[in-house]
Amino acid sequence: MMAAAALSLLALIAGCGARSTNPSTETFTVYQDAPKMSLLDLGAPGNTLGDVYHFSAPLHSERGGPVTGELIGSKTLVKMPSDANPNLERRATLMFFTFANGKDQIVAFGAADYSPSAPEFEAGQAVVRPVLGGTRKYMGARGQVTSTRNADGSYTQVFTLLK
Repeated sequence: MMAAAALSLLALIAGCGARSTNPSTETFTVYQDAPKMSLLDLGAPGNTLGDVYHFSAPLHSERGGPVTGELIGSKTLVKMPSDANPNLERRATLMFFTFANGKDQIVAFGAADYSPSAPEFEAGQAVVRPVLGGTRKYMGARGQVTSTRNADGSYTQVFTLLK
């Protein structure tokens, strides 16, 4: 009888204290127009550490739909091509996705490899960056955003946020 009571108590404690190791997520997609880009070429002409591309683009909740927000950001050259990878340089990209007239924001930041001869990665390629946080509707946001460049220069941005 004692063993049955102890076993029942353990089952009850385990059930009450159990935590999900698989948190729930919220996934949504926004569609970004081709960005307007401006290069700030620091140091010697050509690619050098610290060169920055600043960019902005309208966001839409559906392809071709009304503008629902804006993406503003920058890409900074942080690692030059090496002998081992002469066709790749690394850029750190900081992105501010703004909605509701800039009041709702999601901030993402991460590094990815790029061709030294192009300001953007190739069409069809996906780059995943961590979501650092957000404001108002997205306060406490964490997760990731997957950016895929489309053939027309636009992007599909898929957010996966942990709840």
